[in-house]
Amino acid sequence: MSQKVILVIYDIRDDDLRLKVAAFLKRSGFARIQKSAFSVPYTSALLSEVEAGLRRLLRERDRYDVQVYVVPRSSYEERIAMSRGYTPEEGEELLI
Repeated sequence: MSQKVILVIYDIRDDDLRLKVAAFLKRSGFARIQKSAFSVPYTSALLSEVEAGLRRLLRERDRYDVQVYVVPRSSYEERIAMSRGYTPEEGEELLI
């Protein structure tokens, strides 16, 4: 199992672009952990593919903020998550 996790968070106003980014991340194997946050076990190849894919989607768009983090799995697992009334989209599970 990977010792790192890729975490992608974003703030995108454009509905169409936001949906495209979410769909791209899902196709890439990411699990939704919040409405605008996704995570997946790290591989260097996947990190490169995701960066390139996001850059293609975001090209010549304005008003977005997308951040990609690589964090140690131990830090990710030690996070404090507080949630009430939130469930992943149908058919999705949170990556733990």
